[in-house]
Amino acid sequence: MLARKLSAWLTWSASLAVAQSITSSSGLQLDISVANGLLNESTNGRIEVLFAPQGTDPLDDTDVTSSLDYIYGENVQGLISGSAVTLAGGSNLTTRTGVYGWPLVGLQDLPSGNYSVQAFMNIYETVTRSDGSVVSVRFPCGDGAPPIGGYGSLLTTISDIEVSGNEQTVSLTFNDTVLAGEFNGSEIGGCSQGNYVDTEFLKYIKIRSDALSTFWGREMYVGATVLLPFGYNQTDQSTRYPVLYHQNHWTANQGAFRYPVANFSSEWDAGMINATDTMEARETPKMILITFRHETPFYDDSYAVNTANIGPYGVALNDELIPHLDKTFNTIGEPYARVQEGGSTGGWESAASLVFRPDLFGVTFTSYPDSLDFHRHQDIPLYDSANAYVRDNGSMIISIRTFENDTQVNLATVAQENHWELSQGTSSRSFLQWDIWNTVFGVQGYNNYPLEPWNKVTGEIYPAAVEYWKSFDLSNYITSNWGGPKNLGEVLKNRIFIYVGTHDDYFLNEGVLEFQKRVNAKGGDGWTNVTVLEGQPHGGNYQRRTTWDFLELALQWVEDHAPDGKTPLSPDVTKASSRGNDWTEVIERGGRQAAVARQSPPALTSRWGGVVATAGRWDPGVVLEAQWIVNGRPTASFPVQQGEQIRFESHSRWQKGQAQLAVTGRKIGYGDETRYSNTVWARL
Repeated sequence: MLARKLSAWLTWSASLAVAQSITSSSGLQLDISVANGLLNESTNGRIEVLFAPQGTDPLDDTDVTSSLDYIYGENVQGLISGSAVTLAGGSNLTTRTGVYGWPLVGLQDLPSGNYSVQAFMNIYETVTRSDGSVVSVRFPCGDGAPPIGGYGSLLTTISDIEVSGNEQTVSLTFNDTVLAGEFNGSEIGGCSQGNYVDTEFLKYIKIRSDALSTFWGREMYVGATVLLPFGYNQTDQSTRYPVLYHQNHWTANQGAFRYPVANFSSEWDAGMINATDTMEARETPKMILITFRHETPFYDDSYAVNTANIGPYGVALNDELIPHLDKTFNTIGEPYARVQEGGSTGGWESAASLVFRPDLFGVTFTSYPDSLDFHRHQDIPLYDSANAYVRDNGSMIISIRTFENDTQVNLATVAQENHWELSQGTSSRSFLQWDIWNTVFGVQGYNNYPLEPWNKVTGEIYPAAVEYWKSFDLSNYITSNWGGPKNLGEVLKNRIFIYVGTHDDYFLNEGVLEFQKRVNAKGGDGWTNVTVLEGQPHGGNYQRRTTWDFLELALQWVEDHAPDGKTPLSPDVTKASSRGNDWTEVIERGGRQAAVARQSPPALTSRWGGVVATAGRWDPGVVLEAQWIVNGRPTASFPVQQGEQIRFESHSRWQKGQAQLAVTGRKIGYGDETRYSNTVWARL
């Protein structure tokens, strides 16, 4: 897979070099209409137009490391059947409202040539959440939330066209809707949010979440895929099983386990592990394996925690779904018998689930997790850098890599990935990786969407926005609550097990080492168990164990920490007082009311010899322009910075008049806003 992606990336890079030397289509515009009868009401959303090499399906490969597509996107409002919209131009300066493309920003940059073209439109639903924030987002419907072409999206037929390089209009028509995958199990909640058909050992559960439905102001559901052990008998209430919670991305009908595939499924169903040359056949582990299905309006899963932008998913999963599962199946409903496990996104989720809920879970076996410490967010020194894309020495920060003969080969930069995401959604709505980190780790911005930590175009980091991430920096959270009421230094000791390879494709080894350094500085070497394997990339089971070895390791931990085990899990480390990520605190700190409280208008004070003003308080990244209004007449505008003291110097010792300051703020994803100060009398 990596070799294929590397080859494609080299081809893509070469195509970009050629594109710089051939004629561009500076006059290209796209007229996209909606067929009669396709939309029943005025509709908002985002249009994505894909230009692929002629003869290929544009949707076949849109990955940042391998796609040969050119992607152009624009937000649209008020489309109805029979209406049309025109896409044209595009530049870094118009991303607030206009076209933004990848890997070339504007339609005017698209090289001439022959293409297969297809357009999609993600449908946005506007909702008012319980904290008062209003957002327009796409609600996925049991399809895993693909960034382009998800359930309910409009689409055009694929058209083969020649881009001439001259003035040219290409007409496309939305004439169909993407249908969801087929669900043959019980339907729940509509919008194809159904369950799949149960088998003897594989069961599908979905429930309405009261907490999420309240927050979003609409019906919201969470689900789980449950793999039962061989010999499980629902009527045998006396035989109960520990649970391994496997965290992962959207699972579809496969359970998202790395497990029920290939030989695993048949062996699990047979109840025996096949014999090998070195190992006799033995029974499969007597555990229940559960993975969550919790796609959200921003990503294919929620990161399993309470967040100000996505809502109380920690409540939905831990306090609504797990109790339902415990009532439905013969589980051991005690912390020592609940094991967390996962890799990458699931790695962070498994660690965070234990860190925030040590009263609910017993242990985590976490593999190559997303950044546990934001001193290294992938390869970005987030707390210390001025730019997320470029180092101080001018080199680009790499996001994805592989190794050939132990030599690092770079597949994508942080800038490329973020620009690729921006082509597919503004305001962190691309359903892609960097955007979901903004959404989970950040608070709400004043525009109701995630407060992004940097400018998606330029990479300029906003330290004040990054500061809000610290409650999800797990090493910072643990060390900040080492003692005190939560007492995490004692509560979490010897319960966190982490594995990562030195050659991780996404530099996730760096965040693991930062985490290890900081928690061990508090608790001593070995407070947390970290395994770093030389030369290993992203992927695989915990410590690169075979599936069966890992499951037996997890089961052994449960047996050892049971009340009658060798090292019972003490009730002192599973108290409710150690809980974190409380939903009430999360939304009070990061919801709409907190965003409003951060704002203030400019303020004037009359001083001898003039007027002194401040520009007010605005969200990080808002670019400000000020203008004095003297006796009702505006003067020339000028740039100002937040926190800057602005003085209007008196030109007369005797003349008095009225002074006011108007400040206009602009930011990608925000509407332009002008705020006015108080009016003062002063010598002018």
